[in-house]
Amino acid sequence: MWNHNYEDELIKCHRFAVGLAKEIDYKNQRLLEMEHKYNETMATVCRLKEEVKSKDTRFLEMKQKYNESSATVKRLMNETDLLHSEMRKTQSINRKPDEALKCKKKELDQQAKELEESKAHNDLERRSFLNDIEKLKEELQAQEEKTDAIENLNSVLLVKEHMINQELQEARKESIESLQNMLTGRSKLGIKRMGEVDWKPFGDICSQKFPGEDWAKISAELCSEWQEKLKNPHWHPFKKVMENDEPQEQIDEGDEDLKELKTKWGEDVYEAVTKALLEMNEVNASGSYAVPEIWNLMEDRRASMKEIIQYIIKQLRAHMRKRKRC
Repeated sequence: MWNHNYEDELIKCHRFAVGLAKEIDYKNQRLLEMEHKYNETMATVCRLKEEVKSKDTRFLEMKQKYNESSATVKRLMNETDLLHSEMRKTQSINRKPDEALKCKKKELDQQAKELEESKAHNDLERRSFLNDIEKLKEELQAQEEKTDAIENLNSVLLVKEHMINQELQEARKESIESLQNMLTGRSKLGIKRMGEVDWKPFGDICSQKFPGEDWAKISAELCSEWQEKLKNPHWHPFKKVMENDEPQEQIDEGDEDLKELKTKWGEDVYEAVTKALLEMNEVNASGSYAVPEIWNLMEDRRASMKEIIQYIIKQLRAHMRKRKRC
């Protein structure tokens, strides 16, 4: 009984092993098929990559093939003509058809036909390539023409801007010369000498430091000394910085003379000198003299041309009213 059960178990194990082996064989077969399919796919991918890679040089290859084909066609046509000549000579000697020559002629004619078809196909693709190149050239020329037109327009606008700025500067200069003696303390506008150092901070600090001395004279001399220093074209305490992607000049706080000024005479004096420096650099970068400017005294800024014209019109109207009353 025990042996019978043992044999049954062995049979079951054997069947299981056989089934497992078949399943393994099946899976191995599937794996081989998948591997084969993967290899085919990779080969296709590689082939496509090669086709893409060779696309850039296709035109030159086709041109070379066209030239070779043309040469081959000419050569075959010459051979055909020679063959026809030989056939005619042979036929004149022996009227019997030469099957070998007919076969050769048929073969050459077929080759010539295939080459003509290849030549026609190459000519078609060559014309297509040439058309594409011509279109690109036209688009490029149109873009260049647009660019040239924009550059010309920009040049015209720059010239006009320069002329307008020049006219505004001349009008402003004329306004300053005309209004210097007309502007009074009661007016909203006044004349400010750009680049002129304000003496008041010097007077304030000197009155504190020298209470028992002639501090007014000391402050005046100190202010004059710094005014003369501003006129020195070799002293340019500025540094370049980038603002809005454009280079700008700012006061160089590391300048030794300015550092000494700030330490010895205080913040207010330092501010007065640096303000004058900025003004002089704005209107007269060479730094040789202060420049008169029409100033909005109420808002402490440079007066606009609109404000200057409004002031002049106001004065003219007042003058005309006075004349009428007289």
